[in-house]
Amino acid sequence: MRSRSAVADRAALALAGTALLAGAAGATRWGGDRILRTGLRYLEQAGHGPVALAGLLGTALWCGLLATRLPRPAPRRLRLPAPGCSLDSRAVRRAVRARCSAVPGVVRARCRLTRRGRRLDLSLTLTLDRGTDPAAVLTDVSTTVLPPFTTLLTPGRLSTRIHLTVPRHRRRRPE
Repeated sequence: MRSRSAVADRAALALAGTALLAGAAGATRWGGDRILRTGLRYLEQAGHGPVALAGLLGTALWCGLLATRLPRPAPRRLRLPAPGCSLDSRAVRRAVRARCSAVPGVVRARCRLTRRGRRLDLSLTLTLDRGTDPAAVLTDVSTTVLPPFTTLLTPGRLSTRIHLTVPRHRRRRPE
C-alpha cells in the first residue's frame, strides 16, 4: 500500500507532465517556430529580470515542497485517548529502547520517533548478537514489545520500521 504522500507526489507530477505535453502540442499545432521565436524575442527584450524572478519563484516553491516532505521530530507531548492526558515522547523512546534491549539476542537498540502530518513514525534499529535468529527477534519485537505502544498511541496513526543489523566481523591482520 502506498502512502498518501507518494500518491500525491505522483499525481502532481502527472498533472505537471500533462500540462507541459498539452502546451507543447498546442505550440507545434499553432506555429511552433513562430511561437518559440516570439517568446525568445520577448525574453531578450525584457532582460534578465523575468527569467531571474521565475527561477527564484521556482526555487522557493521547490524548497517549500521539500520542507513539507521532511520528517519532523515528534511533539514533546503526545496526546492520549483520555481527555487531558499526555505522555512525554522521550519517555516513549526510552521505554521502547529498554524493552527492545531486553529481547534475547539484541545487543543494542536505537529508537527514533518522528512525525509526518498526523502520523507518527517509529524507527527501530536493532543490532543483533552473532548467531541470533533475526526472525525470532522480529517476532518477539512485533508481538511483545510494540503492541502496548501501538494501543497507547492509537489516536494518531503509528507506523513502525524495524531495521536489523549484525556487527561486521573484523579480520585480524597477520603479524
